Amino acid sequence: MKQRIISVSRRTDIPAFYAEWFINRIRSGYCYYPNPMYPAKFYRVDLKPDALAGIVFWTRWPKPIMCYLDEIDSLDVPYYFQFTINGYPKEIDPRAPTLKQATDCFIELSERLGAN
Repeated sequence: MKQRIISVSRRTDIPAFYAEWFINRIRSGYCYYPNPMYPAKFYRVDLKPDALAGIVFWTRWPKPIMCYLDEIDSLDVPYYFQFTINGYPKEIDPRAPTLKQATDCFIELSERLGAN
């Protein structure tokens, strides 16, 4: 079986806004996504552990997905986070966490995941 690295998420912040959806897709073993150029065309992605070489989470707010990390760990699939901290004021980015919230969450996540 061909293994893939799954990029979660370049189009939207799945860890921040769709953590429950993502874990339900992992539990189901697949998901569908539309082709951005041809929205009527959908692709199926195999999310079973033996089909995954790794998972990359792209996020500015990983807190909502952190409650699922034990379950993700049980898949025995390597993963890591690309965590963006920008500290923009609410006037520029009203949905972003504050700089304090983001740095506190970064520390919590890094303590949870460890140096590796």
